[in-house]
Amino acid sequence: MKNHTRLTVASLAALAVLPVSIGLTGQADATPKRLSSKHDKLTTDDGWKIRLDASELVVNPMHNLANAPTSREGWISSKVAGAITGTGNTPVQSAILEHFLVIGCQVDVSDGTTLGLSGSIGPNVGVTISGVPSANIGGSASVSPQISANIKPGKISEISLGKKQLQSDHASIRVKKARVSVDGCWGKVSTRIIGRLSVSTPTADDTINVFSARTWL
Repeated sequence: MKNHTRLTVASLAALAVLPVSIGLTGQADATPKRLSSKHDKLTTDDGWKIRLDASELVVNPMHNLANAPTSREGWISSKVAGAITGTGNTPVQSAILEHFLVIGCQVDVSDGTTLGLSGSIGPNVGVTISGVPSANIGGSASVSPQISANIKPGKISEISLGKKQLQSDHASIRVKKARVSVDGCWGKVSTRIIGRLSVSTPTADDTINVFSARTWL
């Protein structure tokens, strides 16, 4: 019984120290980080020139209001733009521009077991993004209050920030200071912004992607 008591006290002491060190690592400066713009282009087999740009890339971690080591909060800004030029020998049937935020959680503690907590908070790490175009988009974008998603522990998930079908030879999707919150994650939360342009003609399908540098929320 004495050995069991000593082990329990030691375990609680370790848990008391860990949140401080991990919380400081993940949210130390809360300073906006500007990322380099990314670009890509290609000429399709039937002669169209397509170009994709990602710019205005900023990730800004903030101290979360709950002051909890298992929560992360911040905002992101980014713009993706796609264009089709040239004189292809077949018509463009469809072109879709997509905007993604990629999020990875180091360790999922949403069920409370790793922290030694009682009760269950949820089955997976929860991600909420506010102030972005709706993920359910047809010919034109609409604005929704927020996007919610669950991500699996130790895995990387793409969360849509917008999807737009080109109605002319160019289109863009801009997100400015969209709030991102992550709950139930122990350790660092990594993020990356992705732009994607897909173009389809009767004879060819082409997709190009651009990726921002990885940074921390």
